[in-house]
Amino acid sequence: MDKRLQLVETALQLFYRHSVYSVGINDILQTAGVARKTLYHHFASKEELLLAALQLRDQRWCQWLDERLHTAHTGLALLDELFLALQDWFNGQALGEFYGCFFQHCSAEFSDPEHPVSRLCQQHHLAVSALLLKHLQRCSVTEQAQPCCDLLVLCKDAAIAQAQLGMTDAAERAQRLARKAWPC
Repeated sequence: MDKRLQLVETALQLFYRHSVYSVGINDILQTAGVARKTLYHHFASKEELLLAALQLRDQRWCQWLDERLHTAHTGLALLDELFLALQDWFNGQALGEFYGCFFQHCSAEFSDPEHPVSRLCQQHHLAVSALLLKHLQRCSVTEQAQPCCDLLVLCKDAAIAQAQLGMTDAAERAQRLARKAWPC
């Protein structure tokens, strides 16, 4: 693995597990086994490294979700697959250990909506919504695609927040609620 990717992987792991503000550059360097000079060769600041970590997580998370949703052929099957995928994530069976939503965490730490970190978190939210909408339309959910997408996004976000609080059945409960309210 090249040193840049090694730094980004390490930063992502540490920031996701412990928070951005509680992890220092020295923690990243020690864990990655990389010299300070190498870090600053690739990144001008901790914030620049964080942006790279967010981009990597976004790419992996969206690719994972896209692959999981690709097998669904109806709107209800898509709904079910979304929450089965989330359950796998919450149980550590996908995307590594679960510590909540990295983007929600970073948004809380960088509350200025104009900050580059906040904007990247907003872009992730929009990318996930667009991904869900694309799959709903692929599943022939056309007229009600946007309301269905909105419902899935809200239930997904609520399930993630509850799972982070230790509610082990969060995905199942969100799935049941989404099915009851399903407008398609």
